[in-house]
Amino acid sequence: MPSKIDDKSKLFMSWGYDIMDSAYLQQEFERQAMIAYSTGNYELGLLNEYGQRINIRISLVRKELDQAVSFLTGWMVYPDGRIVLVTPYGCK
Repeated sequence: MPSKIDDKSKLFMSWGYDIMDSAYLQQEFERQAMIAYSTGNYELGLLNEYGQRINIRISLVRKELDQAVSFLTGWMVYPDGRIVLVTPYGCK
């Protein structure tokens, strides 16, 4: 079921994260994405002149509830093989 919160900062705050967690969240997204990408655990998206879009599922533990949340993130795969996060939250 998709979240009713459209504002990404409010969504992360509802999971117990705030601006002080930004560096941790970035590192965690990149860590999980590299594992998923290197093992082929992603969904292909649009391919165009800018590169290949892929969707990668990320899991985070909610800080206050000790429960995991899982959601899709959107990445761009560039011709040199780099992946770059283009949307931190796609859908659940």
